[in-house]
Amino acid sequence: MNRHFSDRDAALHLRYGPGCILEGTFAIWLLIHADSYRPFGIWIAYFLLAMAAACLLTGFLWYLCWAYERGATPWYLAGVASLIGAVCVGLDRLFVFGFEGWDVALSFSFLYFAAAYGIWRLFRFVVVRSFKVLLLAVSEVGAAWRGELRR
Repeated sequence: MNRHFSDRDAALHLRYGPGCILEGTFAIWLLIHADSYRPFGIWIAYFLLAMAAACLLTGFLWYLCWAYERGATPWYLAGVASLIGAVCVGLDRLFVFGFEGWDVALSFSFLYFAAAYGIWRLFRFVVVRSFKVLLLAVSEVGAAWRGELRR
């Protein structure tokens, strides 16, 4: 199959993810301890946050196109939502922002969204598969009733 976004390129571009995570984490740490490095530390922190955001946005759009070509867009969006939730909870635990729980609830709502979507897809698959089996069974009973049973 001729695809514009190859699996090899997708695997190679994953290496930028840990770099963006480290860059963003260092920028947040620098903002928290900005009093020691004033004013140069604040400018570096905002620059690092802007570069990490630009890289993450570009990567998000590129992988969205990659998932779209494979027909996995809903699963990709559910995975990204759960990853955002996990990162928010991790950053809150790591830096103790003290948002009094609303951010953790929002983060867990992302996680619950992804889990609920996965459960819904599994339930839908089972129901559709069961309906097809039931339809086949009714068809076979009808064929047997009419005397047209296949051997």
